[in-house]
Amino acid sequence: MSLIPRLDSDFTFAPLFRFLDEFSTYSRDGVDTETFTPKFDIHEHKHSYSLHGELPGVEKKDVEIEWNDPQTIHIHGKTEKSYESPKEGEEIEGTKIWRSERKTGEFSRTFAFPKPVDQEHVKATMKNGILNISVPKAKKQQEQKKITIS
Repeated sequence: MSLIPRLDSDFTFAPLFRFLDEFSTYSRDGVDTETFTPKFDIHEHKHSYSLHGELPGVEKKDVEIEWNDPQTIHIHGKTEKSYESPKEGEEIEGTKIWRSERKTGEFSRTFAFPKPVDQEHVKATMKNGILNISVPKAKKQQEQKKITIS
């Protein structure tokens, strides 16, 4: 959850905000937790935004999508190896691991939209390790009407 409001999507401190948003995932209760940061593409269309994230090896049951506030979406989850594996440099039963690059553990991403969105009609699908989220823009609010007192 971000403690710093996002005023503009082109704000020059965006990498700092991302670091602050993800800082809590680096260590919990003094115990180091493996984390990784999935990559996302974000597109703006006339009536919606679309997010496409790479989540290889992640089951859709292990992904949660929530709203932190009316314009900020939070995506988090976890993945685990489905097999026992020694760490790099470790040898078990005659097998030495030279490199272990596949990421496992927890992940968390937060995205703030520059304009109001329609949370009620968001759709999310996941296929072949790609999470697709469609976020409709909120319809323009009606113009304020002046009320005449009678």
